[in-house]
Amino acid sequence: MKSSSEKSEIQPDSKQELTEEMGSTNNKVSGLEILTEIKKESKEFQWEGTFEQYLEMVISDSSIFKLSHDLVNQAIRTPGVDRDLNGEPLYRVFDGKMFGLESALEKVARYFEAAAQRLEVRKRILLLLGPPASGKSSIIDIIKRGLEDYTKTDPGAVYTIQGCPMQEDPLHLVTGQARSRMAEDHDIHIEGELCFHCRFLLENDYQGNPSEIPIMRVTFSESKAKGIGYYLANNPNPADPSALVGSHNEGKLDGDRQEVAARAFRLDGELNVANRGLMEFVEIFKADRTLLTTLLSLAQEQLIKMEKFGSVYADEVVVAHSNEGDFKTFTNDPSSEALKDRIIAIKVPYNLRVTEEVKILRKMIGQSTVHNVHIAPLTLSVVSIFAILSRLEAPTAQGMSLLDKVKLYDGGQVSNFTYKDVVEMQRHHPNEGMGGISPRYVLNRIGSVASSEQRLVTPLAALDSMWHGLKENISLDASDILTYVDFISETVKEYNRLAVRELQIAFEDSFYNNANSLFENYLNDIEAYCSKRDSNIRSPKNYANERDMQELERAIRITARNKDSFRKEINSIVSMWKQNDVEFDYRSDPRLKAAIENRLLPSPRNVERALAKPRFARQRVEWQTRYDGILTRLVTNFGYTKQTAEDLIQYALHTIKNRPVVRTPRNEAVEWLWPLYPPRLQTEE
Repeated sequence: MKSSSEKSEIQPDSKQELTEEMGSTNNKVSGLEILTEIKKESKEFQWEGTFEQYLEMVISDSSIFKLSHDLVNQAIRTPGVDRDLNGEPLYRVFDGKMFGLESALEKVARYFEAAAQRLEVRKRILLLLGPPASGKSSIIDIIKRGLEDYTKTDPGAVYTIQGCPMQEDPLHLVTGQARSRMAEDHDIHIEGELCFHCRFLLENDYQGNPSEIPIMRVTFSESKAKGIGYYLANNPNPADPSALVGSHNEGKLDGDRQEVAARAFRLDGELNVANRGLMEFVEIFKADRTLLTTLLSLAQEQLIKMEKFGSVYADEVVVAHSNEGDFKTFTNDPSSEALKDRIIAIKVPYNLRVTEEVKILRKMIGQSTVHNVHIAPLTLSVVSIFAILSRLEAPTAQGMSLLDKVKLYDGGQVSNFTYKDVVEMQRHHPNEGMGGISPRYVLNRIGSVASSEQRLVTPLAALDSMWHGLKENISLDASDILTYVDFISETVKEYNRLAVRELQIAFEDSFYNNANSLFENYLNDIEAYCSKRDSNIRSPKNYANERDMQELERAIRITARNKDSFRKEINSIVSMWKQNDVEFDYRSDPRLKAAIENRLLPSPRNVERALAKPRFARQRVEWQTRYDGILTRLVTNFGYTKQTAEDLIQYALHTIKNRPVVRTPRNEAVEWLWPLYPPRLQTEE
């Protein structure tokens, strides 16, 4: 069995996971195959016909007609929706791209699901609100790419009046009573009117007869300015509204109003581009007041106001993002009431789970230019612990430390606390993750270490870099830095525990096999136990392996009174894993993981005694064999280099002996006395 999500507690980074994250270079496509695919794609999405032909298509298959919110909703849902073990939805469109933001992603998906049903919520601006580098723009980018891909499928095909700069909906050619008939007979609710260009085309080139107007298929593409618009509002000076509503030709402003509108206005603004698709508004509250008024008209009335020449109908999703500071300034402005009423804000906080933060950092490293640098296992987990500590609020539960909270949020096992406590804490701390250290800062500090001559990054070196980087962070004051220094100290303590545990696991060659064997035996035993219990057999206490089950359960303080409910719960969870085809091993449930490791891992003192270099030469052969075996396992199975493996062994032994990490005067650095030197040399000295 193999775990698909190591949610039990902070796990070591593995060589295999890093390789999978970076991707494989095997099975590369040839240049000819790429060219063939390009030619195929360019022809595949071509369709041309008349409006009469298009209308027959729509009447025979009404699903062709989609408003913008429905189109985006289908783009999100078409890749598939799975369920986690708690029954919560997981959207495949975000799979492997966003980590630790399931709650925010579900709220985004629910917004589009409601808006797709033509509810009033679609006339709202969707605002993603969060700190820098929390994933706001990434969420929108994924949706935009999903929308582009969806319009390249048969169910997502979009058709337009040929030559229209706003990829006009052809059904706008249907007028009057015919629209009512379409709604009654085919459940097709047509909204909006023709743009200037298409109205002029209909009345002048086709004398009001729409049947022969050419219709074509269009695929959305942000780079080609089709169906996806983008506006960055970071200019403090009043912006040119033409960037949003389109430019015009000064030389063609004279004459008939309708002709001028058709000939002079290019309809090439970002709001025009985004018609029938999605408009992204970055740093929305930095925009000029005039532009915000334009946005209000679009959200409220679905109209793009054109100065002196009326307006143009637009059906588009408006998604904006902003930081919390700008949002608070905006909400405190009394003149913003109208726009506030047209905004639905969804918080996108920093991730609060260590294992998910590790995935975020791996993804960022994979996208970087960092090459030929060894990042020691545990490094990403350790810096992630520090980052999560900075994002959490102090626990209110008696006897719980902030580090306990980190473990609980990550699905770990903490004495006297359960998953219910996690749910309660999250309910009472809705703003957690809206501040703290960003993944971008963490990666910058890792990059600083990676640029050294050694070309390797160890956990303590990364923490030391994070420590020094705090002084360069202009957003932190003296009190913040003192708080973060405490977080560094807590993180070092947790690294001490992780380093010792890593050495304990590597101590025996057969640990993982033994752990998974014990895990499987326990699962088989409780399945049989629960089956007998459900069959009303009176004496499950006499079950053959009752003693084995109790011995494992005692390691995590499961009493005789609670054993029935515990076994039933575990059996139910495993059944769900099997039904959902979830891969799992002994680490997949934090309680069983803790129990099995308590049973199998050698004590730290036994490890220290076994690895203490003997005085007599005749004993050194056995010691060297044992030491080299551990070293080899760390390199082969855990992803260490020989250097970092030896560093881990010596640091873990250093920790077992209760020797502190060395800090220079006034706590100016994180280091220890034996970094990256071979143990033979040190011992002999």
